[in-house]
Amino acid sequence: MAKQKTLTVITGFSLKDKCDVIRKMQEKNPNNRKVILFRPTDVQLALRSEEDPFSLTHFISEAVHHLEINTITNLIYTLEDEFHTNHTDEIILDIYPISHVDTLFASLASLSARLTSLVMSHIHIINARDFWFTYFSEHAIEVNEFDSEISIEYTFGETLIHQLEHAEAIYLTNTDELSHERVGEISVFIQNLQPNAVVERLKEVEYQNEHKGTFYNIEEEAKQLYNDQIKLFSSRRSLQVIGQYGIDTFVYKSVFPVDFRLLEQFFTKIPSDVFRMKGRCYNLSTQELHCISQVGSSIQVDTNEFYFTNQKDVLTEFLFIGSEVNQEEIEKMLNDCLQITYENKIAY
Repeated sequence: MAKQKTLTVITGFSLKDKCDVIRKMQEKNPNNRKVILFRPTDVQLALRSEEDPFSLTHFISEAVHHLEINTITNLIYTLEDEFHTNHTDEIILDIYPISHVDTLFASLASLSARLTSLVMSHIHIINARDFWFTYFSEHAIEVNEFDSEISIEYTFGETLIHQLEHAEAIYLTNTDELSHERVGEISVFIQNLQPNAVVERLKEVEYQNEHKGTFYNIEEEAKQLYNDQIKLFSSRRSLQVIGQYGIDTFVYKSVFPVDFRLLEQFFTKIPSDVFRMKGRCYNLSTQELHCISQVGSSIQVDTNEFYFTNQKDVLTEFLFIGSEVNQEEIEKMLNDCLQITYENKIAY
């Protein structure tokens, strides 16, 4: 039987905080551990404002890494080599803050499928003091497409959300510098974003690697997370949830399809107190499924062909996370986007 080995992926926007975590992990078990920094060369910062509150010094790290790798291909080759060597029991993979992780995690999922005795875990580190500054930062991240002059731009908020929504353990640093209410607000928002994760203050964490799992089946995990959020938020619909620190959640559902032209107008008027929105809507006439993701001012829509068999089910579904969200206002705006004809009204 092959010896079980561990790959611990660490994401987050502060290299300094991540280095502190790595050092503590090494102190706990210093033997046979390889630390790799993945710093892709196909991404770069697009600075939008000299007065932006987010500190770029967070990208300065200390010498805790044994190796730096700059492409996903070389990273996968290296991880596979380390897996087969007898000198390594655990690999710590530190992801450079501005890396776009979807392609990387898909490659790690493929690696995990090949190396069945490789156990993966994903820790995300959040600097609680700078969390909202990072989320609403005016800076952007440009990812260059392979063999193309086209680059895709992501906000810091999008990149932050993509990272932490895949994590199974989320550690908060610098919580002593904030009020109890402010830490509570951040914790509730994060737990709503990723209800399957363990969220802890870093100073309370014991580095036993108790959160090991395999969180890298991108499509399945994203779908499962969405379903878990829908289930959690729907259960709160008629309740006044105590201890939410001003963070609201709201699920909108309708058995009627949406007029996508009107929905696009809704996107331009989406209230600023909505921090995160995602959902899906079906177009029965074109047999298309629209999957929608919003982070701050950025909105992404993916459209796929989808044959919908049961017209009695929900055709339009969105979830919202924000600060003191006006649910009645959003519900009215979305009701105005529904495509209700005489025929489908009779059907329901």
